[in-house]
Amino acid sequence: MICGVLLSKTRYIYSLDVNFPNEIELEINNSNKLLKKRNPLGKGTYGHVYHYTERIEMAIKGQSLDGQCFEEELELCQKLSHPNIIHVLFSFKMNKSGYIAFEYFPRTLFSILNEEKICLRDLKIIFKQLLDALLYLEGEGVIHNDIKLDNVVVDSDLNAKLIDFGLACYVNRPRRIFSPQNPVSEERKNLFPYFSPEVLKGLDQGFKSDIYSWGFMLRNAASGILFINPGDFHTDVTDISDHALQVDLDARPSVDELIFHPFFDEIYEFLFCFNDYEDIKITSGDIYIEKIGSKIFLKGNEFEIALYCGCDYEKTDESVTRLLNMGIHSEKCTVCRTGLRVSKYARFKFELGGEIFPLHLFKMKELKRIKDYLLGIRNHFVLKRKPFYTLNCCCNYKLGFYE
Repeated sequence: MICGVLLSKTRYIYSLDVNFPNEIELEINNSNKLLKKRNPLGKGTYGHVYHYTERIEMAIKGQSLDGQCFEEELELCQKLSHPNIIHVLFSFKMNKSGYIAFEYFPRTLFSILNEEKICLRDLKIIFKQLLDALLYLEGEGVIHNDIKLDNVVVDSDLNAKLIDFGLACYVNRPRRIFSPQNPVSEERKNLFPYFSPEVLKGLDQGFKSDIYSWGFMLRNAASGILFINPGDFHTDVTDISDHALQVDLDARPSVDELIFHPFFDEIYEFLFCFNDYEDIKITSGDIYIEKIGSKIFLKGNEFEIALYCGCDYEKTDESVTRLLNMGIHSEKCTVCRTGLRVSKYARFKFELGGEIFPLHLFKMKELKRIKDYLLGIRNHFVLKRKPFYTLNCCCNYKLGFYE
C-alpha cells in the first residue's frame, strides 16, 4: 500500500526511541523521494518529534523492531478504514526500526483548545465524529486504549480523526496496560486521568473503557471553552460526561446509547417535521429529490437515500425503540434514576440498501449532505393545511402561525 501526495508542505515524523537518519530515500509510486531531517520539534513521554522536508506530505511514526509492537500496530491500522480514523499511506523498515507513514493533519485537538479557536458547537461536531469512530471500532472488535486530546487531529473543516493505535488491541485479545498485581495507586491516578478505573486496576478492558476516556476528554475540553465563554454553558455537557465517567461498567452507557444523547441535538436542528407538507418533486443538477408523505427520497450520482420523518411510526428501529421506552437506565448509575435522556430527533430514520437506521448513525459528512439538501428545498415546501395555532411536531419544531 504505497501512495503519495505531491504537495509543497512540511512533514512531521514521530519517533519512539528510534534514531532517524539525516536522509531517508523512498520509492513511492515508482518515483524516488528523499526526506531530509531538519530540526527537532519536541520531546514527549513516548518519543521525539522531528521535522523532515520533501514534497510528500505525511507523518511517519518510527519504533524499534524488538518485539511485536510494530507488526501488531501496522496490521491493525491497515485493517481499519473509516473517515474518522487516521489512514495509513505505506510502511517500511530500515536499521532495525519500523516506520508507518500516515496522512498528515496539522493540529491536534489539544493544540486547538490551547489556541482558543473553538466553540461548543464545534466541539459537538468533533465529539460526534469520535463516537462514530468508536462505534466503528466496536464493530471491528477493537479497543483504542489511549483516547486523549493529543490523539485526536482536526483540520480546518472540523474533520476529526483518531490517531496513535500503539496501545490498541482486539477485545478478544485484551492488552493489560497495568498489572492486577501492581495496580495504579490512588496517589498516582492523577498521572493517568484518561484511563478508566478498570484499566488502572489492571483488569481486562472493554469497549466501555474507551467511553470513559472519551468522557474525560469531553469534560476536559468543554470546561476550558465554558470557562472562556460562560454563556455557552450547557447542562447537557455535564449530563453526558457524568454518564460516560461512571465508575461501574454496568452504569456506563455504550457508544450506541451516547450517540443519541441530547448534547448533540444542535447538530440536527436542520431537521423539521415534513409530514404535513404537500408532496413535491425537485431536480437540481445531478440531484433528484422527491417528498412523498413522511418520506423524502434523495438520489445523486454516488448515493441513494430515503429519509423518514420522526412522525412515521411504520418504520421502526429496535435500538431507538429500546432507548425511548427504557424505564430506568441503571440502578447503579449515580447520575439518573428515571432513564437515559434521548435526543428529540431520535425518531428520524433513513433507509439504505433496504435497511432502516436511526439518522444519528449517519457520519458527519453524510449528515452535512442531508442538511444542505433539506435547507436547499425548504422554501419549496407548502403546508397541506393552514393551522390556526402553532404546531409542535415530532421534533418540537414550531411551524408557526399562518394567515
